[in-house]
Amino acid sequence: MYNTTISLIGATFLIALTHAIMPNHWMPFALIGKGQKWSLTKTVFITTIAGLGHSIATTILGFIIAILGFHITKYAETFAEPLAGGILIVLGIIYVVVGRLRHGTHNHNHAKFSDKTIAISLFVMLSSSPCVAALPIFLAASAFSWGKLLLLSIILSVTTISGMLVLTILAYNGVKKINLCSIEEYEKEIIGGILIVIGIISFMVH
Repeated sequence: MYNTTISLIGATFLIALTHAIMPNHWMPFALIGKGQKWSLTKTVFITTIAGLGHSIATTILGFIIAILGFHITKYAETFAEPLAGGILIVLGIIYVVVGRLRHGTHNHNHAKFSDKTIAISLFVMLSSSPCVAALPIFLAASAFSWGKLLLLSIILSVTTISGMLVLTILAYNGVKKINLCSIEEYEKEIIGGILIVIGIISFMVH
C-alpha cells in the first residue's frame, strides 16, 4: 500500500506539472497583464485566484468521480475543455474587434477593458477546464481513504498553481523587456490573435 501511495503522489505531481505548463494556463495572464498595463503583483494575484478556481474545480470533480465512478470523466472532457477554449477565443475576438474599432475612430487614448471583466473571464476560463487527466488518480485513491484524496488534492493544487505562477512571471518579464513601440498601435490585435490561436489549439489537443 505504501508503494501505491507513493506512485499516486508521483503521478499526481507529474500530471499537475504537465497540465500547468500548457500555454493556456499562463500565457493569457502574461499577455493580458501587459495589455491591461497590470503590475506584476496584480498579474500574479489574478493568476493565483484563477489557479485556485481551476484546482478547486478539479478537486470537486475528482471527489465526484471517486463517488460515482470513472465513466463520468468522458463527459467532463467532452464539455469542459471545449468551453475553456471557447472562452479564450471569445476573449481574443473581443481584443481584435475593439482594437480595430479604436483605429477606425482614430482614438489614441489607449482605453483599457474593465479589469474586473477580464479577471472574471480568465477565472471562468480556467475554472471551467478542470485537469481531466488527474481524475483517474482520484478514482484510484478512493479505494484507500478520503485522507489520501485530500493529500492528492493539495499536491495537485500546489503544483498546478506554482507552475502557473513561475511561467506567468517568466513570460510577463519577457514581454515587458521586448520593445513594442513599433507595434504598440496594434497591441490589442496581436494579443487577441495569440489568445485565439491558444483557444484553437485547446480544441485541437482535446
